[in-house]
Amino acid sequence: MKFRYKVLFTNLILLSLGLGLVGYLMIHKNFELAKQTQLKNAIVQNNLVQSSVEYELLQLLNSVSDNSETLNNNTDNNNAEKSSISASSIAAQLPQIGSRVSSSVHSSDSFFYIYFDGEKVYTDDKSDARISDTLFKNLTTGNKNYVIKEESQKHYVYVTSQSVIDEKNLCIVSKCDASEAYTLLDEQIKYFRLIIIVILIAESAAMYFISRYMTKPLEKLNHVSEEIAQGDYATRVNVKSHDEIGLLAQKFNIMAQAVSDHVDELNDMVHRREQFVADFTHEIKTPMTSIIGYADTMRSLELPREEQMMALGYIFSEGKRLESMSQKLFELIYLRRHDIEKARVHMADLCAEVVKVVEPAYENRHLTIETEIEDAVLTVNRELLVTALVNMMDNARKASEEGQQVEVTGKFVDNMACNIRKDKTDIGEDESADDRKCMRAYEICIIDHGIGMTKEQAERICDEFYMADKSRARKEGGAGIGMSLVAIILEHHNAVLSVESEPGCGTTMRILLPW
Repeated sequence: MKFRYKVLFTNLILLSLGLGLVGYLMIHKNFELAKQTQLKNAIVQNNLVQSSVEYELLQLLNSVSDNSETLNNNTDNNNAEKSSISASSIAAQLPQIGSRVSSSVHSSDSFFYIYFDGEKVYTDDKSDARISDTLFKNLTTGNKNYVIKEESQKHYVYVTSQSVIDEKNLCIVSKCDASEAYTLLDEQIKYFRLIIIVILIAESAAMYFISRYMTKPLEKLNHVSEEIAQGDYATRVNVKSHDEIGLLAQKFNIMAQAVSDHVDELNDMVHRREQFVADFTHEIKTPMTSIIGYADTMRSLELPREEQMMALGYIFSEGKRLESMSQKLFELIYLRRHDIEKARVHMADLCAEVVKVVEPAYENRHLTIETEIEDAVLTVNRELLVTALVNMMDNARKASEEGQQVEVTGKFVDNMACNIRKDKTDIGEDESADDRKCMRAYEICIIDHGIGMTKEQAERICDEFYMADKSRARKEGGAGIGMSLVAIILEHHNAVLSVESEPGCGTTMRILLPW
């Protein structure tokens, strides 16, 4: 189920429950008020009938009292006879009294019953309904009992009151029609149902469009994610809202960019590996072809001593080149997978060692080395940094012509432009001694005045097996791995390598080491 439908149905359920609860409470309250009103009317009707009957009885008793005064009543037997006559006269006169009261308080929706000494003596209700015994339980003078009954699809309120006449109970039961309250209840329920249906339909339509509008960015996210899953990593979500969904879209775009960059890196790595394998195969094939060719010639032909020595010289030189290539490859692989140990080293001593290593090869080419080294103590790996500088000096030698000069300098420089500087986050913050220390770097420059390189060649100088001048490099015994090894070594030292070169004018290689 789509999220918009979940939102729609959830709102409908909550709205239905809320409206249902509110409607029930309101209808129940209105019904109770209407029922109380009907009960009050029934009590008023009962009081009216009771007072009318008592008034008629009072008139009867007064008339009996007046007639008794004309008789000669001097004995106790005569008194007892009079009492008996009074009780029977009351019972006999009650139907007539009830009839007179009915004619005076007659109403089409109310009736009453008269009970005397537990016997029903009068009613104006033609249905003559059976009176529940609960109306007479615990009934006392001055109090009233009531009950609501359903008869013939109508509701009636029965109210009972009691009086004592000549030590006998006179009960008046009034019956009033209370169907109006129940009719009002039914009408309110029907009307409320209609309102509920209309509200739910309107709310459903409104919530559908609202949820559709609110979930539209999520649909865009889903669509873009499907495109990315199919390989289109350049697709981005165009959501401009500033809520949580907009924030999610921004994070999604950042994630997509990271994925795209990672995929580009993986593709580049795959390409580099394929290129590495191709270059490695090519670089091995060339010396192996020479070795196999000269070895086969010496095996199959009887060569003069001079030609044998020349062939053996080629085999030896190509073998040494393979040995050098394998050694540098091993170092390259090792450095990519392992960390290095560092110690404090004097840079003047280190540069002197580098010059001493390369000096014999320079003398063979009649090249001179000019050094200007400012001493400093840096935390580096001495052996690896010597290896890197020897490789760079060897490249300078290969690029130079006989009789030229190669310059080596070492000095402190301001490193604000080399990304080694410690960042400042607070404007106006005072610089401590450590800050000033981090703002400096040690720069080593190797400058030759040889054949130089183009900008494109300089950008690829650290690629494996890349040689700007392949014929010249192979002639000098190079394999195109030296500068790759240099780049890895400098990366372990958090150093920055920059190359400035121009064809025919020479090359300047600059290393910035953090101090």
